[in-house]
Amino acid sequence: MNQQQLQNNFVYMSQLIGARIVDAVSGIPLGYISDIAAGMRDMYPRVTGLVVRRHLFGKRVFVPWKNVRKISDNMTMGIEQTIEIVPLEQRIFENEIFLKETFWDQQIVDISGSKVVRVNDLHLLREDLNLWVVHIDVGFKGLIRRMGWSKPAEFLIQWLFAYELKDHLIQWKFVQPVSADQRAGNLALKTTGAKLAELHPADVADILQDLGTDERVVVLNSLERAVAADTLTELPMKLRVQTAELLTVESLASIIREMPVDEAVDLMAHLHKKRVHSLYALLPAEKVTQISDLLELSEKIAGSIMNVEFMSARITLTAGQIIEKIKTESQSKETVYYIYIVDENDVMVGTTTLRQLLLVPLDKPVAEFMRKRTVKVRIDTDIKDVAEIFYKYDFTVVPVVDKQNKLRGIVTIKDALEAVFPKIREESEETT
Repeated sequence: MNQQQLQNNFVYMSQLIGARIVDAVSGIPLGYISDIAAGMRDMYPRVTGLVVRRHLFGKRVFVPWKNVRKISDNMTMGIEQTIEIVPLEQRIFENEIFLKETFWDQQIVDISGSKVVRVNDLHLLREDLNLWVVHIDVGFKGLIRRMGWSKPAEFLIQWLFAYELKDHLIQWKFVQPVSADQRAGNLALKTTGAKLAELHPADVADILQDLGTDERVVVLNSLERAVAADTLTELPMKLRVQTAELLTVESLASIIREMPVDEAVDLMAHLHKKRVHSLYALLPAEKVTQISDLLELSEKIAGSIMNVEFMSARITLTAGQIIEKIKTESQSKETVYYIYIVDENDVMVGTTTLRQLLLVPLDKPVAEFMRKRTVKVRIDTDIKDVAEIFYKYDFTVVPVVDKQNKLRGIVTIKDALEAVFPKIREESEETT
């Protein structure tokens, strides 16, 4: 997944504070953003307006968010000037807070009352002209970003210590005001030891679960297709199907193109047949064949849960050639640690690992060091028998072959356990 693609759908508040405000029609400068207002009615605060200072020593005015007509790449905002722009002191603040004033530099405390971290920035999800607060940034990187030192500081730290600064984010839903007055600025964690994490499709999926149905669809459509695919597969199956049914066929097809085949099969098995056939018309022929073949298999056999995006190599290749193959194909594969060796007829003849490839000379033929005896299962092997193989051999992945011993796919331990014990997946989805 391209991390940069995902970051393009988010913006930090530090990027907005101080950004220029211009007339949307004439481009004439009107002032700069000094704070941002957000409504507190929803799970995630939605930006409702801007506090704009006319000039360095001018009075502040409130600009309703509906006046915003465009946002440029450098966060300059074009607004429509209307009579609704009012002096700040005339603004009614019911169920509304100022984000900078309320949160910047505030301490987050745990439920026992001891101080944990300071709020250095806020992280907002962006969909066209809409913004929601979704994370609180408590990391050092957030502080230097606010100070405008992000690039030089990161370069210096990388150069001196070979260390890469990372964002430390707390999901908004883990945070709540300590007092009844949400503008008091005191925050607490809803759970002891909130999760600090880099942005990941699973985190975006958490956010989507808490948004309304229509907003979920809109935000998913705004993501890059590869990111949208990763995010959709992180949703619980019920929400995944519900969301897929609301997307246009064209949009859903573009997302499924980026999905691993087994995830696409899981989703499409729950869709109406008419919608599945409409999707087939928009998907590449090779992927349609893979999906339709898997959909026809019984749900109780290995073939129904196998992934066809595995790493394989011809027996005629050397260690160095296989490593180069991994470099060019790794992004589209489920796993690259195990490499399955096949002959010219795609018959499986052995297996090797990435570790073995790195330990042998690059010019050594794989036929000389591969493991020839490999545990594998047939497409029609009962799923319970597949699970027993994982338990017996402590594997994480098992190859799947057909009656002619041709390699057809792989099964992961996660997919096998979820198939044998569907309650595992249901309980996992209920707790997220």
